[in-house]
Amino acid sequence: MGEQCEFEGGDLMVRRSGRRLVSTAALLSAIGLTAACGESPERGDAGGKPRTAASAAADKSERSEPVTAVELKAALLTAEQAVGFEITGSRSRDGAAPESSFDAEETVSPEVCRHVKEATSGDGEEAAAASSIMYPAGTSISPRSTSLMSYPEEAARARMTQLREAVGTCGRFRFSNRFGKSSVTSEVLKVPGLGEDALRYRTLSRLGSSGFAWTLVTVVRVGGVIATMQVMVPTGPMTPEKLATFKPEPGPEEAVTATLIKNVTEAGST
Repeated sequence: MGEQCEFEGGDLMVRRSGRRLVSTAALLSAIGLTAACGESPERGDAGGKPRTAASAAADKSERSEPVTAVELKAALLTAEQAVGFEITGSRSRDGAAPESSFDAEETVSPEVCRHVKEATSGDGEEAAAASSIMYPAGTSISPRSTSLMSYPEEAARARMTQLREAVGTCGRFRFSNRFGKSSVTSEVLKVPGLGEDALRYRTLSRLGSSGFAWTLVTVVRVGGVIATMQVMVPTGPMTPEKLATFKPEPGPEEAVTATLIKNVTEAGST
């Protein structure tokens, strides 16, 4: 395709044939971007009680220290695993996110809804993080953003609880930044039985004259690692009837998300 991934001032820049297409960080900020969990029975434990897939994953991911940045980056999807997609690049870091050079200061009302809007961002308590972006093969639209964040397991559990409660109370909220103001609606969706705890929700951002932007967010915890797969679908101005036809549904990224969680589980068990 001739695409290359570059970082400028902390922002991921995608180039195709030498021409810069978009600053992903700027686009995510502009549109306000940065559940039931199924269980299946497995063999019984010593007490004769059936074990669930979640408890089995918990056994595999048990470790005393948070997963490192090197381990997280190794757990990101590879080009061979991301069938149907093209990965533009990846990065990782130890410790909390450094101060960004990108001016993304904004207000969110109610403030608790910031967790819904910034699910892929760290909260300053993460021990390590890794991320990458991929696009459907042959396109430069609808990016899938993958984020892995490592915490002590208790902190990861608390963060998932915090996010779940925020999604449950933020059916509608507003935010404003240097790009303008936006109103957002969100809804909780069913999610496959992935990892030890999983949450999926969808948001619709109304961007005034710029149109709309859908996001579909899947968040999965495995031990102390929180993995997020976020699908972004900007639509531009359109009628409500046509807008409904652009609503992103779980689909093309489901298989690769399952593979990602398998990678994370294996990383957490070493």
